[in-house]
Amino acid sequence: AVFLLSAGIAAAQQVQLPGKDIPKYVEPLPLLEFEFINATSFPDLGGALTGLPSMAGQTFPVNAEEFRSQILPSSVAWPGAPATCGLDTASSTWGYLSGIANAPGMIGPPYLGPVIISETGVAVTPTYGNNLPLGGVVQANLPIDQTLDWANPLGATGPVGCQPDIFGNYTNPVCGVIPYIGPIPIATHMHGAEVAAEFDGGPDAWFTNGNAYTGTGFPGNLYNYPNNQQESTIWFHDHALGITRLNVYAGLAGLMPIIDPANPITASLPQLVNGYDIPLIIQDRTFDTNCEIFYNLASNPQPNPTVHPFWIPEFIGDTIVVNGKTWPFLDVEPRQYRFRFVNGSNARFYVLTVNESKTNPGGKNVISKTTLPIIAIATDDGYLDAAVASPNVTIGPGERYEIILDFTNSAGKEFIMMNSARTPFPGGGKVVKNLTDQVMKFRVNLPLSAVPNTAIAVGTPLRVAPIVDLTPAITPMPPPPAAPVGTIVRQLTLNEVIGPGGPLELVVNNSKFNLALPTPGCNTAACRETEMPAVGDTEIWEIINITADAHPMHTHLTSFQVIDRQVFDAAVWTAMYDGDLLANGVTPGHGPPWPYNVRNLDGAIGGNPPLTPFLIGAPIPPLPSEMGWKDTVITYPGEVTRIAVRWAPTDLPATGVGAPVVGVNDYANFPNGGFDPTALVGGNVGYVWHCHIVDHEDNEMMRNYTVGTAQQMIQ
Repeated sequence: AVFLLSAGIAAAQQVQLPGKDIPKYVEPLPLLEFEFINATSFPDLGGALTGLPSMAGQTFPVNAEEFRSQILPSSVAWPGAPATCGLDTASSTWGYLSGIANAPGMIGPPYLGPVIISETGVAVTPTYGNNLPLGGVVQANLPIDQTLDWANPLGATGPVGCQPDIFGNYTNPVCGVIPYIGPIPIATHMHGAEVAAEFDGGPDAWFTNGNAYTGTGFPGNLYNYPNNQQESTIWFHDHALGITRLNVYAGLAGLMPIIDPANPITASLPQLVNGYDIPLIIQDRTFDTNCEIFYNLASNPQPNPTVHPFWIPEFIGDTIVVNGKTWPFLDVEPRQYRFRFVNGSNARFYVLTVNESKTNPGGKNVISKTTLPIIAIATDDGYLDAAVASPNVTIGPGERYEIILDFTNSAGKEFIMMNSARTPFPGGGKVVKNLTDQVMKFRVNLPLSAVPNTAIAVGTPLRVAPIVDLTPAITPMPPPPAAPVGTIVRQLTLNEVIGPGGPLELVVNNSKFNLALPTPGCNTAACRETEMPAVGDTEIWEIINITADAHPMHTHLTSFQVIDRQVFDAAVWTAMYDGDLLANGVTPGHGPPWPYNVRNLDGAIGGNPPLTPFLIGAPIPPLPSEMGWKDTVITYPGEVTRIAVRWAPTDLPATGVGAPVVGVNDYANFPNGGFDPTALVGGNVGYVWHCHIVDHEDNEMMRNYTVGTAQQMIQ
């Protein structure tokens, strides 16, 4: 049976279905499945959500399943669909199902979801299950690369029968065709949640079907999210070590917006309850001629196939999917709508505009340069101080933005959401016209209902009190060799390790994920962490991007604020940095050139040479739409991105009465039961921070960190 399964997977040769052959705007946008309301103040929200069960105070299942989903247009809407797709054009996917019967071969809901409406101060307690079949349709089409540092349930080093040579290269040609036929590991991470490490769902928390195999950070199946945080759009997705890119690509992602009924601003905005507040999860995909999803290795060919035969630096799809549907349309009323943008793509960035689509005298549809104003109201983890205008929205993988589109004066018109972001971003290939430059269509053709329209405009206040500004809590670090008191500044690099054919792997601060780099203060047996912040502290992280592309960097547990970005002389600084690595005998991926906890001439730790002499021009302030609580930030090549990171709840003041104190755990004061972020899972697993291009994350661009009770020891 194992031989037949192996032979069947190895023989699976997918043939790409060109995205240009898939019709656009023939089927409506799926409105994601609202499964549960996890609230006490409004167990039945009414409106579009009438009848949903309230799960406050009780657990509910969230199971990873394999089922079929109608991502492509149905055969009725697509008479020219390939005959090889069979009687329908549904695709086999993975997705999270909650209480929905999963019959074999069923065409289920959109693979994205569920949407769990949650409330500030009301804990959410899902029970996660892994029901993914061994050797299912999806697994047969996933290029699982066993040469990566990955969850690897069966424990072998590399594919069975395919071992590296003394140089670590997989020179045996058979390595490129040997498939993985074991059980699939998953780990569910609630992205944006203030949560204990035990329930963070990090890369080591993986488990397989029936919990037959588990990772070192597996806490059991029952999770607890306190939700004592501000109203925001957080989401959940797979995070299993070394296989996240494939599990997310196969469909494992959902949404958990947090609503605060005590916040008077909520009532003045378009509402989820009546259908005017709509999540939009945007992804790129590729399909094959059997209408199955296709993680196409040729989209960005393997640069070093003798080392990592199935890993590519970034997956680049030729089809845009929104809420699990290729190029959908949405019929709207002439009123304001709120959209919750989530970039759920593996690697694709989006620069989005909403352009009017007109019919010219010849009867041809033309996308004009006339755009609908975009009004930003919230970023990853909460509202902005006031609504701001933006000509476009730039959103990297993992980021979220909430925006208002006002169709009030556009009755009878149509608009196309357009994308202009290059891939890789920002200097890669252009979007393809009439293909990846288009996302979805809005048709303003519904009559205005009796529900009152909202009146959000630029400058509309969105908070009762202004957002907490972390900068007053930042006190200067005294210059060396004074005692290490004040604000800890970390200068941390983003590196690309180059092999014979191109990128071999990507790393954070030249350190692989599982690199043991003993640093004073390390409190785990493995000593994988070099970032050891104190609970209650506020630090400055200066992220130095010396790669060719932008990286969306994401921190678990904590939110941060963008301080600024600044250009530096990357060529000169990198030459000095490379010289320091060479002089100290440090090889790529094996740590910074100097001891991590020794301050450089900038007063920063991280083990890197000082940056200040190489800075160019004035700091660039964050975009108005970025000036809120974030957990993911775009770091551009040739720039240092500065963020203020605080290990305390976001609603506490920066200074004065009630402000966090270094070493004091304010997460313990949650009214529904707090947690201790300094507690480790199994004595060895804390949190991580990483690039949210998941293809990068899966190949070393992620680091462990732990939270302590005192500031990190610095020399």
